[in-house]
Amino acid sequence: MTTVALLETDSVQVEAGQYAALPLNVSNTGDVVEDYVLDIVGVPAAWATVEPARFTLYPGTSQTAMVHLRPPRSSQVPAGEQRFGVHVVPTEHPELAVVPEAVVEVLPFLETTAELVPRISHGRFGGKHQVAVDNRGNVPVTVILKPHVESDALTVRAEPESLTIDPGTATFADVRVKPTSRLWRGTPTTLPFAVIVAPQDTPEVRLEAGYVQDPILPAWLPKALLAALALALLLAGAWFFLLKPSIASAAREAIEEPLQEINVKVAAAEKAADSAGAAQNDAAKSAEQAQKSAGGGAKKNGTSASGNTGNKASGNSTSGKTASGNKSAGGTTSGTGGSGGSNTARLVTAPTSDRLSTETTQGNTSTDVFPIADGQTLSLTDFVLENTQGDSGILRITLGDRVVLTQALESFRTTDYHFVTPFVAQGPAQLVLEVTCNRPGSPPDMTPAPTSCVNAVTFGGELRAPEPAAN
Repeated sequence: MTTVALLETDSVQVEAGQYAALPLNVSNTGDVVEDYVLDIVGVPAAWATVEPARFTLYPGTSQTAMVHLRPPRSSQVPAGEQRFGVHVVPTEHPELAVVPEAVVEVLPFLETTAELVPRISHGRFGGKHQVAVDNRGNVPVTVILKPHVESDALTVRAEPESLTIDPGTATFADVRVKPTSRLWRGTPTTLPFAVIVAPQDTPEVRLEAGYVQDPILPAWLPKALLAALALALLLAGAWFFLLKPSIASAAREAIEEPLQEINVKVAAAEKAADSAGAAQNDAAKSAEQAQKSAGGGAKKNGTSASGNTGNKASGNSTSGKTASGNKSAGGTTSGTGGSGGSNTARLVTAPTSDRLSTETTQGNTSTDVFPIADGQTLSLTDFVLENTQGDSGILRITLGDRVVLTQALESFRTTDYHFVTPFVAQGPAQLVLEVTCNRPGSPPDMTPAPTSCVNAVTFGGELRAPEPAAN
């Protein structure tokens, strides 16, 4: 061996964001001049350098180089020991390269931030806030959430009350506020409160917020009731003084016109009957006179004539009745008819919900699809996102050609969204869950650690589709 390289010490401690140096002595024990190239191998290579990185040694001489260690103050550099080496390569004899090794211990540091959103909430019966706690240190940290209120008019509860946060991640907790008494009417009341975030071994953070209690009965309700009462009185007056007399008059007219026609027809029939009776009396008198003047023969002929007259009248009466009957039958037949129609396709709207899930290895992207058939319309108002492992990456939800939601996985474990105005897509289209996995999470109670990101979304809304044809 013609090259000897020794580090001054085999271990060194350095704080994140600080600087440490480690001398390296390189000797040429051969009989030829050597050019040496030095570089760092191992985990600290991103934040460690060696100077000079290239130099020349004559036989029997040595050179001292300095290894500079500058770990950044970042959650990406974990606390603890990390082994590294300095690769010393003689260019004339690269096969005789040496790698002296050492251990650098990065000391832990704590840096925790917290935010309460929204600062002000409104409601009649309570409000909801969220506390976001971000661990920017290089070791896990446990945080205690302690609600604080200044009066008995408000109760505040944090769920959960304790959080354990891995380095470089953020965790959320719900804060629910509820007034102890109801405000039926009047001016909205502002009730202040605070949430104290107490990380371990670091100062507490006090987050101020407020809840505005709105009255149950809005201020416009009395005016609306008076307007409704005035409208009801106006409608009642219009009924009694305008509509009801008009309806009664129209009803009387509808009844009186047919009665008048019936009376006219009855009068005409009575007049015709009186005329027929007078004619019959005249005929009887003429027959009696003829009998007196002609004797028995005339009497006999008169009887025969009388009989003929009776038969003729009887025949005419029968003929009239038959004609009347035929006219009635004809009117009924012409009034009977049928109507046809055409069937029209109907659309049926029904509630719908489903769940899309993906499992993605690190550095890859995976999708899951909910299809919307041609003729269907999907309206979505509710989303529940799941990231139970605490993975890092990007989650994106697309409906048709529209991006509905894009969110970093590390910003939540489980969260929900509810929209008043729905997201709508008409088929043919797709609802797509797309997840890009940067780093799978590492739940402390899961052995072995996951090697892929596992995420899901549960959605709800309405699906409109043509009604199935009847069998």
